Amino acid sequence: MLKKQYQLAKRQKRWMKRAGIMVVAVILLGGLGTWFAGENKAFKMAILRVVSPVVSIHLDPEMVSIPAGTFQQGDSRGEDTLSEHPLRKVHIKKFALGRFEVTFEEYDRFAMATGQAFPGDEGWGRERRPVINVSWEDAGDYAKWLSEGTGRRYRLPTESEWEYAARNRGKDEIWAGTSEQEQLEPYAWFNSNSTGRTQPVGSRQANGLGLQDMSGNVWEWVQDCWHDDYQHAPTNGSAWVEANNGSCGTRVRRGGGWTNDPISLRSSFRNGYNADSRSIQIGFRLAQDID
Repeated sequence: MLKKQYQLAKRQKRWMKRAGIMVVAVILLGGLGTWFAGENKAFKMAILRVVSPVVSIHLDPEMVSIPAGTFQQGDSRGEDTLSEHPLRKVHIKKFALGRFEVTFEEYDRFAMATGQAFPGDEGWGRERRPVINVSWEDAGDYAKWLSEGTGRRYRLPTESEWEYAARNRGKDEIWAGTSEQEQLEPYAWFNSNSTGRTQPVGSRQANGLGLQDMSGNVWEWVQDCWHDDYQHAPTNGSAWVEANNGSCGTRVRRGGGWTNDPISLRSSFRNGYNADSRSIQIGFRLAQDID
């Protein structure tokens, strides 16, 4: 009797793995968003939940190693933006940052595996477009899920890490990739060239570190709570939280997006947004500690 039960369990496990491989093949060939967009969503979600323990559906982001260094954070070009002052020296430890913003293709796997709502794409398409309509909490939940599924710890970058990387290790570059506004278009999607929507990640030129879309396409959530300026901000590259009158109900977003003019795409430009709100302008990219 026990032998029969053991053999039955083995057959069931083999069936689950084969079914999982078939489902994942469909997902990879046709795209999860496309596959899930049809009928019987509840049934498809049930299938994925059954097979996810035996077949990985995670997509590891392509990460870029960012060397350690010290830079002057903030606006040094006289834009008279108070939130970007006072200027201060910040030391950044070596870390890794996603080459691209997290895409619908990646985020949809998380949504399907966990039962989270699929964020809307406004009819622009999914796949390799940056995910939008995600809150700061959603971004953190995705990083946690991916960390648990892959065994590698992912997180949002800190505000200082983000600016240091956007400016190619803290160089005095106004935008990610250039300091000349007439040269901005090859590097960024913004209000004059985006055709009123997001664009697939990686379709503009990278900055000097190989990071793409650091200026434009979508705003990107970072770890930090919002503060009106840099007075008393940490100088070790860590995230700045509630101390010194910070508001953690509002989190910092960086990089500007497809609706903005070039001034909002500057590497030092900073802005806050409600942490529990979602927007067609905001996405995120992941960071990773390097020992």
